[in-house]
Amino acid sequence: MKYLFFAAALLLCTPVFSQDDSIQESIDKDVWLNFMQAYQDLDATLFNQIHTNDVIRVSSNNGLMFIGQEYKDRNLENFNRWNSQKVKQRIEFSFLNRAAKGNWAYEIGIYKLTRYNAGNSQSYYGKFNVTLKKEGSTWKIFIDSDTDENGTIGEADFQKGKILNH
Repeated sequence: MKYLFFAAALLLCTPVFSQDDSIQESIDKDVWLNFMQAYQDLDATLFNQIHTNDVIRVSSNNGLMFIGQEYKDRNLENFNRWNSQKVKQRIEFSFLNRAAKGNWAYEIGIYKLTRYNAGNSQSYYGKFNVTLKKEGSTWKIFIDSDTDENGTIGEADFQKGKILNH
């Protein structure tokens, strides 16, 4: 009887775990893999497409906030500058906490941005907090905030989370 109860409980819990995994995979596909591709290809259009039109971007280091088209215009400027400078870069994500309910998700993690120049590379790290919103069938970033916590975040912090493989 004890085994029957355990098996029934396991079966009841299985869809919940599968649903969470399915949501995470969908978010990864819609947002994070495209984010990584946009940074690698210096593609501002792709980058702006992964954000809602009313996106809120907060830079915790300097207390700046950009909303909607203002933020998307800044992205175009940055990506155009990187393209003219022929920047080579790669961004990676490591997740510390991921939660989703319905059409909303909240994620905390560490990013690692590596820039390549003349055979050398340098990595920069920061902690991000994002709120994601599902629009139609596509997940998008609604609120994006990050900080480098005064340069105290590094590779050890990045390795503590679940690293997104691409």
